[in-house]
Amino acid sequence: MSWSNIADEFTIDDIGARLLANLARGIYNHEAVLREYVQNACDAYQALGTVPEHEAIHIHIEDEETIAVQDNGIGMNLADVREAKRIAVSSKPEMYGMTGFRGIGIWAGFQACNQLEVVTTKAGDRRRYRLQVDFAEILEHVNENINIKELLDGRFRIQSDSVRPDEHYTRVRLVGLQGDYRKLTERQELERIVSQILPCKVAPKFQFLNQLNEFYDDVEGYQEYSILVEEGEVFKAFPDEVEDFHVTSLIRDGDEYGRVWWCSGHRSLPTRNFEHRSFRLRIRNFAVGGVGIYDDEDGSVYGIVNMKTLRTPSHLNWHVGEIHITNSEIRPDTPRSALELDTMSRRAIEAIRSFYDDRIADSRALSEFNTCRRELEKSEELSEDGDGFDVGQAQELLQKLKEQDERVRSRQPADKVKKRLRELLRRRDYKKRLRKQITLLEQRIPKKPAEPPKEQAGNGRAAGSKSQAGSKGAEQEAGGQPADTTSLLVDFEELLSDVFAAVKSKIGDEDELYPEVCEAIHNVFVEKGLVDA
Repeated sequence: MSWSNIADEFTIDDIGARLLANLARGIYNHEAVLREYVQNACDAYQALGTVPEHEAIHIHIEDEETIAVQDNGIGMNLADVREAKRIAVSSKPEMYGMTGFRGIGIWAGFQACNQLEVVTTKAGDRRRYRLQVDFAEILEHVNENINIKELLDGRFRIQSDSVRPDEHYTRVRLVGLQGDYRKLTERQELERIVSQILPCKVAPKFQFLNQLNEFYDDVEGYQEYSILVEEGEVFKAFPDEVEDFHVTSLIRDGDEYGRVWWCSGHRSLPTRNFEHRSFRLRIRNFAVGGVGIYDDEDGSVYGIVNMKTLRTPSHLNWHVGEIHITNSEIRPDTPRSALELDTMSRRAIEAIRSFYDDRIADSRALSEFNTCRRELEKSEELSEDGDGFDVGQAQELLQKLKEQDERVRSRQPADKVKKRLRELLRRRDYKKRLRKQITLLEQRIPKKPAEPPKEQAGNGRAAGSKSQAGSKGAEQEAGGQPADTTSLLVDFEELLSDVFAAVKSKIGDEDELYPEVCEAIHNVFVEKGLVDA
């Protein structure tokens, strides 16, 4: 016997209403809902092919339960409107290569509001269209044992009227916002979401704006728009207390996964007015997850092989920057709270954590360097004191400065933090100041008086011979007693200071050679056992 085929196909009766509930339940918080509708507006501009300078994405608060998002992008005709109401079916990647790709579309606000209204028209079309979907009614019946057609029919409407053919826009209204979603009617919250999550422009006052724009030009797929909240444009904002602008690529096994820019401060960066510190992950300039994503101390939860441990991630707050994913195979999950954890994303996460590890080493080294710098500055202040010169404090600081100098002279350490600290201490200007202060303190600290020589029976030499000139060849008096060598005693510490003074009179203590020459002479005295190290 053999099997024979029976013709059959899925019908609407095979798709239960509960599927829609499963698609919508718990996917989007209020931030994500706004992001999805702004994303659709961005895609409308992408489809238009250009974004005129004067155009923007407008977010309006209509009342305490209603907001609207409007763009002047390509707009929609009747066929587009009918397609827009589809669930989990999207033609965007094939048509435009846009940001949206999961087909959630207008259904992002399913649990956020009572009703969704879309008013739109396409350039050249003499009609505009209004689509209204009664989310609240659908949600009320979503758990009934009916098919999706029964659930949705009669709970949406498409209407039209006439309009000028040169108009093109889409206005989406979320009417009757519920629960936490009402936060979207708070202007300050809208501005925060736009500044930190959406693809708005960078604040014109940012000191590295030109370098940042050059960086963005090299990020494939990067997009940015003028986004207005109640007619006021909102910008990305970064802390001012930063120095230097750095760029790097995230490479793993020879493949690039992303590009990063960052700036650093001298301490944990303060933030205000929606600024952020640490790093934001972005795909096509939409934020994925929160600030410092993947900075957990234990990274094993991501299923990665390398970079499982990350020490003191709080040190990332000394930096600010963005990580832009450039690998087209890496995608965010549906709510865009993280990357999909496939093989490519795991490699990207390893690269991100390796980058974090380097930045943490930078800030930990800088933290130690700040302590060293304060010691040096305190020493410089002390050296300027006249009668108030504190010898005890000077001796303590001298010891600390010498410890710094030992780090400058040390071999290249293997530890990443110590290596970076040594690089900071070896900066030409700092090293010059350090050695100058060591010399100045040594000159100002009173020398201990020389101790008289102690006789040693039978050998005719004085103990403590390192401070007695000519002791090695001293003649002995009759009877084996040592000769009187008092006149030959020399205080070599005092002699060393005299030599430093002579060098200073010839080349001056401002010359960069001065501390190096003094140091070389001092080392000779130490090697000969004439003075202590």
